[in-house]
Amino acid sequence: MAESAAALADPLTLRCGAVLRCRIAKSAMSDSLGSGTGEATPEQAALYRRWAEGGLALSIVGEVQGDPHALENPGNLVLHADSDIDALREVTHGATGDGAHLWAQLGHAGALAHDGVGRRVGPSALALDGLTCDALTVQEIEALPARYAETARIAKAAGFTGVQVHAAHGFLLSQFLSPLFNRRGDLWGGSLENRMRLPLAVVDAVREAVGSGFPVGVKINATDGLAGGLTEGESLDAIRTVAGHLVLESWTIGFRAK
Repeated sequence: MAESAAALADPLTLRCGAVLRCRIAKSAMSDSLGSGTGEATPEQAALYRRWAEGGLALSIVGEVQGDPHALENPGNLVLHADSDIDALREVTHGATGDGAHLWAQLGHAGALAHDGVGRRVGPSALALDGLTCDALTVQEIEALPARYAETARIAKAAGFTGVQVHAAHGFLLSQFLSPLFNRRGDLWGGSLENRMRLPLAVVDAVREAVGSGFPVGVKINATDGLAGGLTEGESLDAIRTVAGHLVLESWTIGFRAK
């Protein structure tokens, strides 16, 4: 036990070349500390600075959006051409002291968009008790990888040291992976290969946008935990497909049960 605990202090070199100063990371959470209009705040800067000073290697800022109509929470950061880069740099500067990392979790709330703030959309239309959304058009789907890529570019320019593509927890890319929520009959639905088409296109676009030496993570559910949803076997197949689709040296996968 003592040896295992001591190993937490060991540095970890990622295959892209980035170094985590130890093995302790804060997973993505929606901190709800944004301005309400998508901008970073002094409260966020203080929080992530404190975590970095506490000695962890990595913090991930949950639900950083590229679309102001795709918010999971009114306090989400929204990165776009008119974002206050100085305010973002206040957050990233304090959070990356002494070699700590700060990654932006690139998200789109999909059918779970906050009521009154976001537009609820998904791969297929839903009309369930407490869960409704419109189906994305093919044109809207095809535009998503470029939007994610632009968000990643802004994150890198603002001083984030990595990004994580959020394809879990029932948000948009997770919905595309799930046969329960993705009932499309075109190239974006049906087989697991087709359901993976959008998440893979997003990861490809993000990797191209940030370059090979910049960490890119992917969060995928172990299962949906729902009858008819993504199974553990499909999730493992998805990870194998991603691993074969990209150069392993340039990205990481997060695998977590809900």
